[in-house]
Amino acid sequence: MENALYSINLAIHIAAACLCVGGPFYQLRWVRMRGKLGYNIIYPFDKVMENTLHFQTKLCALNKTILLTTGFAFPLIYYIFHGTWRDVSTIALFIFSAKVILTLLGGVINSYTFFLLDFNIRKIFSLFLPHEQPRDEVLNRFWALRQRRTVMCRICFILVFVTALLTAWLRFYK
Repeated sequence: MENALYSINLAIHIAAACLCVGGPFYQLRWVRMRGKLGYNIIYPFDKVMENTLHFQTKLCALNKTILLTTGFAFPLIYYIFHGTWRDVSTIALFIFSAKVILTLLGGVINSYTFFLLDFNIRKIFSLFLPHEQPRDEVLNRFWALRQRRTVMCRICFILVFVTALLTAWLRFYK
């Protein structure tokens, strides 16, 4: 039973980790491709892009929650079946702590992006009309916010990539 619970938890953890790494990776690809199309608003394309990126921040928050939950479930599963905490090395505790901190930092960035940046981007985008280009000052503000969101996405991508690398090391230092 312990192995079954551990395996199920591991599968969920790995799936969430893949989605956590894939989300910012594809967001950055999408944004880079959009940048090649120029400064003007391409209303239908930008609307789909904003809806997708807004949904992605929600999905990222869900995946981070799953990662934290399943990450803490690993030692808990051991404790439930053995009545004691597993003896682990100092390096393993350091790596586990680093993963938790990086995930929480990513959650802070995700919250900033969702509650502040996305909110403001969506507010400005709601002023745009399908067949008319917005005024330059509005457009400049819109692109500045989008650029800041891109920077946050890059930081998140680096955080989840480092976290994934730490996971590989954790398997060697039990």
